[in-house]
Amino acid sequence: MSDQIEEPTATARNPLPALVVTAVAALVILALSFLPSTGGTDSEGAVFPSQVASYSWWTAGLRGSEVDAAVVVYQNGVGVEFMDFPQAVLIGTDGSTYRRLGAAEGRSFPENQGDPAASVLSADGTFVVIAGSSRKGSIEVLRLSDGQSRSITIDDGRSAIPASITADGRSVLLLTSDDTLTPYQDMNFRLHADLALLDLETGELRDFAEVAGTNSAAISPDGSRIVADTDDGVVLIDVADGRVTATDIVARYAQLDGDAWAPDGESFAFQLGHALHVVDVSGRDAVERTVPLSGVDYGVAIGWRDDGTALVYAGDDSGENRAWFYWADTESGELEQISAYTPDFTRASLSSADVARDLVPDLRVENRVPERGGPPVWLLLPLALVPGLVVWLLTPKRPKRAAKKRPEVLSVQR
Repeated sequence: MSDQIEEPTATARNPLPALVVTAVAALVILALSFLPSTGGTDSEGAVFPSQVASYSWWTAGLRGSEVDAAVVVYQNGVGVEFMDFPQAVLIGTDGSTYRRLGAAEGRSFPENQGDPAASVLSADGTFVVIAGSSRKGSIEVLRLSDGQSRSITIDDGRSAIPASITADGRSVLLLTSDDTLTPYQDMNFRLHADLALLDLETGELRDFAEVAGTNSAAISPDGSRIVADTDDGVVLIDVADGRVTATDIVARYAQLDGDAWAPDGESFAFQLGHALHVVDVSGRDAVERTVPLSGVDYGVAIGWRDDGTALVYAGDDSGENRAWFYWADTESGELEQISAYTPDFTRASLSSADVARDLVPDLRVENRVPERGGPPVWLLLPLALVPGLVVWLLTPKRPKRAAKKRPEVLSVQR
């Protein structure tokens, strides 16, 4: 029998410490991702950022308790060109908290070319009404403060787009159709819908049967009248009895915003090309004034600071996808820029801006640093591997011993 000599084999690190550290780091990342944001609201009133942040992959989705109220909701991503897709984004009343509205993005459908479902912000900015355009048979109401969502049925197989919410937040004006509703089905990007008023508390739906081919509409601050842009021109509707009054106003290539009415309810405005059109409806006949806006190629009147000052969202035809927000004097056409939007390398533009109507008169415009809520969890989790890797590299190698071999037994043949 010969003596066995044990020789050391290759060295190896114990993986257990690295695995423990990686697991702990992952748990910390997950825990931090569920902590509520401290932003969203400004105690001194609503703030509108002087520079609206450009498109970002890293804007977090809205979660309950992050934003009590929003100053504006908009679509970011019209004209995306580089690995991007359209987003629905809201800005909290602090002017710095940006969050994606996942409920609107989730209601997107192919015929709408990936755009989020249309969303309208309540007058106080505390909730949004989200469309069901692809014959979903319902609309969605989302409360921002806690993320509570409820669906309201409007009829099986019927499409609906919110146009305007009443000042008391009880009702929403809807564009409805038995077919899919999307502007991409029309050469002029117009909708051809019916008009209805939905009670958000009872779910009662009132159709205005005398109105057809509606592209856009707005309800007055006191809820007594509706102005609608239809295939036959602009009409006024008495909410009490449903009576429809035709006007000589034509807004075929303009967008009548849901907040088109002035605070006194005696006029409304829309923008067409380089001019703001202000329509006085205080008398027997509608009287239209055209107010040139120097330097503005196109835009939408989206709210009012007072009866003589409209809030205008405007863009240019340069192809740069830039945008601006102005105070526009409805008499002189003088413009005061309050905010600007400049896209980054994605060239994603800003569109479909809807403001919280009651917050507009007292808006403070300030330079605010965007707070997007941090990168998504799926991107952060791989970072947990970094401390684990460091621990693994610092773990000393220890030699392995080969297993003892049994001594060879020599057989003796006799």
